[in-house]
Amino acid sequence: MSTLLRPRLSSGAAASVQEFGAGPDVALLLPGSGADRMALGLQGRALQAAGLRALSLDYPGLGMSHDLPLPEDLGALADYAFSALDALDVARCHLVGHSLGSALAQEMALRHPERARSIVLLATWGREDPFLALRGRIVETVAGLGFEERTELLAYFMASRPFVNALHDGSGALGLRASRAVEDETMRHYLSLVRDPDRLDRLRGLDIPALVIAGEHDLMTPPEYGAEVAQALPQAEFQLLRGERAAHLFHYELGEETNGHIVRFLRALKGPGPN
Repeated sequence: MSTLLRPRLSSGAAASVQEFGAGPDVALLLPGSGADRMALGLQGRALQAAGLRALSLDYPGLGMSHDLPLPEDLGALADYAFSALDALDVARCHLVGHSLGSALAQEMALRHPERARSIVLLATWGREDPFLALRGRIVETVAGLGFEERTELLAYFMASRPFVNALHDGSGALGLRASRAVEDETMRHYLSLVRDPDRLDRLRGLDIPALVIAGEHDLMTPPEYGAEVAQALPQAEFQLLRGERAAHLFHYELGEETNGHIVRFLRALKGPGPN
């Protein structure tokens, strides 16, 4: 079971957060571009079962926060996330992010390391090179297409071959909330937020526990980029998921394996710490 929370921000606006579980050991779940708070629902339920409290955040313009203005950049999105934590009286927590959410988790921890107990980065990267820049331009172009065509083409970059084949032969259901009912401009805006400067040098000074998980067949964020982040972080563990379903959405397609790594990592850090 989970509960929708509507914490009131200092601006007077209401954020939307899905709460899984209870207790002092808190993890903030940060979804990818165009995804609402339930995109990390598998992770929320797994953390709840492990005795943690997981809070999954809707970004402005998405989900139940669709009426809030879009953030100017990743820093503004980090400020929004901290405001939501403040409204929920959470001073310190684990940060668990996928794709855009992993870049946001990095930014939050770099801005306020005293508020991050650890970071868990799924499908992440720490710099943009010509390959990622070109991939970003292609994905942003696809995102500008109509909803049906956009959803179909984005699956090529995000899902595994068996998953895409199941979609086309009618034997599978999308089963994901990312990209559903998302306005074209909102989708393009969030995709643009991942066009980040190099963070690797800054990450070398971020001395907190970290877990980096990558999928060997991830076309959006190939695993070598996650390995670079893990090498830069002083206290990082790197896990490479293998197999044909280890694509960009491995947290969904390989949910049990992904959650096993996350729960093991966070259990080793069990306890609320100062809050």
